[in-house]
This record gives sequence, C-alpha cells and structure tokens, in this order.
Amino acid sequence: MRINDAILGAVLLAFSLAVGVYARTFPAIPGQEYGASVFPTWISIALGLCSVVLIAGGMRQWAETGAVSLAPWARSGHHLRTLAITIALVIFYILASTPLGFIPTAFIALVILFGVLGVKPLQIPVLAAGITMAVHYGFYSLLRVPLPWGVLTPWAW
Repeated sequence: MRINDAILGAVLLAFSLAVGVYARTFPAIPGQEYGASVFPTWISIALGLCSVVLIAGGMRQWAETGAVSLAPWARSGHHLRTLAITIALVIFYILASTPLGFIPTAFIALVILFGVLGVKPLQIPVLAAGITMAVHYGFYSLLRVPLPWGVLTPWAW
C-alpha cells in the first residue's frame, strides 16, 4: 500500500506546527541568550519545510496515483490473513504477557506465526524456543529490561 506523499506531508506539517507551538511555551533560561525552545523550534521549521516539499510532490502525482494505491499483496487473501494474524498476535502478547509471562507468551505467538508463514512443522518448536530464549537473554540479561515472568515466577533467575 502506498499513501500519497501529500497526505503524509500534511500529517507531518500538522505535527511540526504542534511541536513549534509547544516549544514556544518552554521557559527562558536566566542568563542565556538562547532558551530551551531553540532546538525544537528549528527542528519544527525544518520538518515543516520538508513537509511542504512532500505536499508539493504528492499534489503533482495525485491525478495518477490518488490518495492510496494498493500493492498487489494487499489484494491477496493469504497476505491479508497473515497480516490480521500478526496483528492479533501482537494484541495477544499485550494481553497475555503479564499473566503468562514473556517466555510462554512469546513461544505461543512464534509457534502460531511460524505455522501461518509455512515453516516446516518439525522446525517450528525448535525455532520458537530458540528465538524466545535468545530474545529473553538479550533483553532481560544484557539490556536489563524487566520482562514479566508470569506463571514461571517460581523459576525466575
């Protein structure tokens, strides 16, 4: 799917205006010529200029592409089903990760996702377990991100 640049430019322009207006509310720093609002204001100006360029380019292409043009995969039932299942698995993770814990929730989500994507059935549990444990190690042990243990709390390390 491709969204016309004019639409994305308009969204970015609105965002840059909001940032610029909000930056003006930052307090002045006593004894300083430049306050806390200088950097966000310049960023919002640059983003606004880029947005105008996007809008101009999108308006030139509007007649031939329209607002949104769908890619061939977006018309495929299989691809749309895979997309819907992926979104459902993200929602499942959000709802189930605290009570179940990261490890069981990620394992279940990966098993389902690999099944939908056509991974060989004998490889699915091995890949799901390996990836789950690698991600857990990376986030929990190396990056010190507190992942939920859920039902595995008695065995937490």
